[in-house]
Amino acid sequence: MKILICKKIILLLLMMVTLSTSHASDLFSHTVITLPDDPVTEEPWKKTINTQEDWESFFYARTAHIFSLQPFIAMEIDFNTYHVLTGGLGEKPFGSSLSVEQVIEMDNEIHVVVLDIQPGLDCGVDIFGPAYPSATVLVKKSNKPFKFIVSQLIEQCP
Repeated sequence: MKILICKKIILLLLMMVTLSTSHASDLFSHTVITLPDDPVTEEPWKKTINTQEDWESFFYARTAHIFSLQPFIAMEIDFNTYHVLTGGLGEKPFGSSLSVEQVIEMDNEIHVVVLDIQPGLDCGVDIFGPAYPSATVLVKKSNKPFKFIVSQLIEQCP
């Protein structure tokens, strides 16, 4: 219980620091898209997707190796109004994940604020191999470049 409260306090402080040091003109409304699998890349990456064809190519690359009784279907996106921002942290310890906290439109760019959640040293997850955490969001269309603002949280295991 104390760990959960500490995590929430740390997250709140990180968000306050991020907001107080920026000059945000607008908090973007966004939708987090959960992919069937994270892209396996050793290095950090990011990508803007502006067409249905590029979206489907990106989405189905995540499903090619997954056996499922239900087929994965890429949702239709109105790319005249929206686009997809996606990126990953590269190779991280097993159990790592990304959580999208908010999307902020700045004067010259869009900030996707994410929390990089990693297991602590006492979690014993090294034997399971690496993880490749990524985040994908649907936002209103903009010509501004985007960047991820990453804060890190280390989970403590019992």
